[in-house]
Amino acid sequence: MPATISDLWIPDLWILGLREKQATFPTVFTSGIITKSPLLDSIATGPGTSVNIPSFKDITDQADGIQIENTPPVTDNGIGSNKMIGVPLNRETKNSVTAMAGQLSGTQPLDEILAQMAMRRLKQRNTTLIAIMRGLFGSAGAAGVAAALSANRYAVNGTEIFTEAAAGQSAANMISPDVFIFSKALLGELQDDLEGGCFICHPNVKARLESLDALNFKTGVPSALGPINTYRGIPIYVSSKLVRPGATSGYVYDSYLIARGVIGYGEKPQAGDSTDVASLQYWRNPDINNEMVYDRTRFIIHPNGMKWVGVPADPSASNAELQDPDNWKLAFQSPDRTGMVCFRTNG
Repeated sequence: MPATISDLWIPDLWILGLREKQATFPTVFTSGIITKSPLLDSIATGPGTSVNIPSFKDITDQADGIQIENTPPVTDNGIGSNKMIGVPLNRETKNSVTAMAGQLSGTQPLDEILAQMAMRRLKQRNTTLIAIMRGLFGSAGAAGVAAALSANRYAVNGTEIFTEAAAGQSAANMISPDVFIFSKALLGELQDDLEGGCFICHPNVKARLESLDALNFKTGVPSALGPINTYRGIPIYVSSKLVRPGATSGYVYDSYLIARGVIGYGEKPQAGDSTDVASLQYWRNPDINNEMVYDRTRFIIHPNGMKWVGVPADPSASNAELQDPDNWKLAFQSPDRTGMVCFRTNG
């Protein structure tokens, strides 16, 4: 006889199991681009629809002076502070037993449910991260849109290389090793940090690049998370969401290079069976013989050097609002210090 959710429901066990499984799946959110800290967890746990995230200004470009005997330094450069602004996100997903019924007949139904819930949550977070990246770069719509990081969007003579129509497309509109190399160069001195970061693209972009430059792809890189492909030493992750239809025909693909540790992530700890914006709850209705699981989370995904300036229509920003370039401003002195670049192609 298959086990039911009520047979398996132990809130602490479920919450612990979800955390463990989230940490073991090889996804963007277990890659080197993510920085987790108690500070970000506390910020996500606190109140508000937007929050201040403190940081120091970059002093690495300061010039040195000449030492003169018995004379203090001419210039005191100091070290200023920045105020980044993040947006906590409250999200929820509900499942009835019928949605999971096919999984409950397995030999380890709890493991199967937790695995699917953990993978679902990681996919949801990935979707939210892509929305944020599109907002920062203005990369969800037409070419040349003003955005906080539009200076880090690859272009040739000021024009992005993709077209909005399938007719007339050529190799010049497609991904190539040169597009990758010159996009990486937009990071300046930070480009070496990409080896601990990631390259996120659509499967079709990866396929074309692999066809053109297969020798620079490596597989089976040792990792506690399993094998991870790399391109030119940079871990590569694919997402089918990184595409939109062209305005006339064809498709436009957006791809991103993200340096190590430049995406901050914090989450309010989930509580079991309690009324909270971060909770994992179970409910059984004997009248209609239904069981429900409610997965509610509050978290923050914040890109380095950015300010959220949007005003959500609801208590928490939607992915559509995160994707709006008008809702993001630059907090750092220059875009190249953020450690992120974007390029758009037709394949």
